[in-house]
Amino acid sequence: MLRIESISKSFGEQKLFSNTSLQIKPNMRLGLIGSNGVGKTTLFRIILGEESIDAGNVMHHKNLSFGVVHQEVENFTGKSILSETLSIFPEISKIEDEIVEISNKLNDEPNNSKLLSKLSDYQIQLENIGGYSAENKAKTILSGLGFKESLFYQMVDTLSGGWKMRVALAKVLLLSPDLLLLDEPTNHLDLESLIWLENFLSSYKGSIIVISHDRYFLDRLVTHIAEISRNKIWTFKGNYSKYFNEKEVRNDTLVRQAKNQGKQIAQTERFIERFKAKNTLATRVKSKIKELEKMERIEVPKDDEKTINFSFPQPIRSGLKVVDIKDVNKSYDTVSVYDNFNFQVERGDRLALVGPNGAGKSTLVKLIGAVIEPNSGEVKLGHNVEVNYYAQHQLEALNPSLTVFQTVEGLSNEIGYTQLRSFLGSFQFSGSDIDKKVSVLSGGEKARLALAKMLINPGNLLLLDEPTNHLDIQSQDVLTSALKQFSGTIIFISHDRQFINKICNKVVEIDSGNIQEFEGNYDYYIWKKNQIESKTPIKEDNIDKSKRKENYEEQKAKNRIENKQKRKIKKLETEITNLELSIKEKESEMSNQPISNNYAKLQEIMDEKASLQLKLDAVYVEWLELQ
Repeated sequence: MLRIESISKSFGEQKLFSNTSLQIKPNMRLGLIGSNGVGKTTLFRIILGEESIDAGNVMHHKNLSFGVVHQEVENFTGKSILSETLSIFPEISKIEDEIVEISNKLNDEPNNSKLLSKLSDYQIQLENIGGYSAENKAKTILSGLGFKESLFYQMVDTLSGGWKMRVALAKVLLLSPDLLLLDEPTNHLDLESLIWLENFLSSYKGSIIVISHDRYFLDRLVTHIAEISRNKIWTFKGNYSKYFNEKEVRNDTLVRQAKNQGKQIAQTERFIERFKAKNTLATRVKSKIKELEKMERIEVPKDDEKTINFSFPQPIRSGLKVVDIKDVNKSYDTVSVYDNFNFQVERGDRLALVGPNGAGKSTLVKLIGAVIEPNSGEVKLGHNVEVNYYAQHQLEALNPSLTVFQTVEGLSNEIGYTQLRSFLGSFQFSGSDIDKKVSVLSGGEKARLALAKMLINPGNLLLLDEPTNHLDIQSQDVLTSALKQFSGTIIFISHDRQFINKICNKVVEIDSGNIQEFEGNYDYYIWKKNQIESKTPIKEDNIDKSKRKENYEEQKAKNRIENKQKRKIKKLETEITNLELSIKEKESEMSNQPISNNYAKLQEIMDEKASLQLKLDAVYVEWLELQ
């Protein structure tokens, strides 16, 4: 279907790919992962022919159709949401526009026969090219991505960047190309839309390459993982969890193999050094030298970035009751979000807010953070409560004239220069990146900096709206680890189910202004919601026992081989000692005055010594090889 063969690509001194390959087969769902900046988006551009390569080839079937959703927001104007979605089919879109124009004229001239006739002709044309079925499919996709039917005819110009991204995604899904390229498609989706997308893509007929840092999403969707690391593309069969486990096992194996190979190389080099002057072993020495030259050295994989550990400064202790909401009413124009709403949060709660789009999750967070005011009722914070609020719309509050380092410098007295650099590194600002002006940062970089600015000296109540967006897997792990150690209270919105699982102790479902609380993490919430029983522990125990037995038998076999080898080595060492003693005895005999004057006897002893030396050399070779 598509083959990338031995490609290399550099930007100046920065090397992204070096003689690396990748093959995409029909119906393959490939998760493309790697730290930010390793070349994931560049690989997309290479596949699409938008970026040249320094060497290698990109080959695909002549009629292969592509569809791509980039991270950058497209600038849609002049059409309704539905019309913009259908514009992926130009012929359908053109007829749709004509129908809309005629329909508008008919509002003023309802009895105009010419207009009615034209309208009928266009409707027939639209039906003949499958326009109505495409429209129905477009509506289904838009609904799945969170658009209410009442919004289908709203102008796309009025949408925020995140909702425009959903329109871009809807267009490509409607197109149904042979190869679908998705660059972080989940960033602008809520949890409900994300689950819909997973289900839609799971039954997709074409092939998919998706860049994502959402491990839960990758686990549920992909059949293969491709990791970009050390200028290569490493492919693994299976989902993210399988890749992660296989990678750990493979890396451990490589470390052991590299260690053993190092010992073998050292022993071989000692043998060469010891016997290079002996004519009797010249052939063997040459063979060992060639063996070293031909040996393919095992490379131990190294992480692209150092593991960074960072703990937040612990905040002051708040009162037991952190938030108390009483009889709150909140509406936007004629749309009521909360009606006589009551809600309490206690110290140490870690609440994940979930629910459909428009249910009121962000509104609740904004009410608590005093970003907006209720129409009536009271939102009261408890004793000593200090609030930090993070949402991506705050990015523009960053000072564009400051550098990344200057933005966070001095915000915490407990963090020195070195630790501050490490902290910024955990949010992917390293090296010269910390000297970049805020004005030149991308939207993703600004989001990470705003999050870092808030978390470097947090209050005891954190309000987080999609904090993992634009963070790669390593940075997500740093954030997760720090939040798990945080002693304050957290209320957050996230579509990252793994993040929810690791952070929350309670899931709060919000729907139509009503809430339902579930003690536990996201998995428990889903289990409770669907009323399904957990797997029987007997099966799990049997599997564990089977694995333990298999590992035990494998270890026994390994121990038998190792013990046999140790006994053989010990036996050879004893033989070496005895042979060396015998050679010393022969040397002593040769120095004896009567024998040294007896040529025939001296020659006999020298021959015996030479024979012992040859035997010793052979035993040495066997001993070194066993070592």
